[in-house]
Amino acid sequence: MGKLGRYFWPKTALLFYIFEERIYSAFGYFEDGRLDIEESREIELAKSKELVEWFEEIRQTYPKTFLCAMLDTPNQGAVPGCSKAELDRYGIDASLVHTVCVENSWQVYTSLVEMKWFEQRFKSLDFDLLYSPFVLIYKRAAPLLDEKPALFVLHMKGVAFLTILSTKRLWYAQVLFIGEAEEEFAKEGEPESEELAIDLDMIDEEVESISDLDLLGEFKEDIEQKSPVEDESAFELLEYNLNFFEEIKSALSTFYHDDRYEHDFVERVTIYDMDDLGDDMVRYIEDELFMKASLESFDPIETMASLVVKDLETKA
Repeated sequence: MGKLGRYFWPKTALLFYIFEERIYSAFGYFEDGRLDIEESREIELAKSKELVEWFEEIRQTYPKTFLCAMLDTPNQGAVPGCSKAELDRYGIDASLVHTVCVENSWQVYTSLVEMKWFEQRFKSLDFDLLYSPFVLIYKRAAPLLDEKPALFVLHMKGVAFLTILSTKRLWYAQVLFIGEAEEEFAKEGEPESEELAIDLDMIDEEVESISDLDLLGEFKEDIEQKSPVEDESAFELLEYNLNFFEEIKSALSTFYHDDRYEHDFVERVTIYDMDDLGDDMVRYIEDELFMKASLESFDPIETMASLVVKDLETKA
């Protein structure tokens, strides 16, 4: 029976990611090139043992169940090229990171220490795949890519993963820390923020620096029409969005000014939002950076489900 079971047990997978001290997980079957979700569960991170127990329960029925997660640790990134020399070029010690080449064109990397720490949070589990947020962005953005570079940002609360992509190519990537999150994560070797000035003659004078007061003045009238509770919440969101905006602006400045990166003018921005930014962020970008912007909700489970079957097809 055990020998026959190796051939007749369906392949299944349990996927999860962590967001704001909660574990979002989903179990499903391999079906028609993707994972067909059968059941989803939301678990408090402090009760992560429940996820372990659920996985063990699933494995009793479906021994061929794979375990995959989105890696949300801060010390990770992506660079053009797939060689060790490229890591050296961008100041990354290859002996301290785990890397994966994508499209034979660019590579994602993550701190070995932090990857081990992530795995140790679920000590009794053996992971089959840990997905970089940059890979999930690339998968989601694929239908929108062409020869011109475009900016894509995956936003979680307090942190965002920023990429500049075109067809089968990564131009630039950076992890952004927003507001108070800057105090929680050490940012070693980060370049000093600069005013955004694009080194292209056609648009050199179009982009000007922007202050918090400029935007506060513009949206103050809208906020004052709200109730006191809504007013406080609106100001908190506005402050957060301004900080996020400044981080995006600073990242663009680095992309345009750092000679290690080949650059071209970026005209489009897509923000994949896992929280609730609101439409004002789109207005900031369009009004102040003169870029076409859009905001879309993002579910890591959905994107992982579209990747996991192909990524695991060679496994038993």
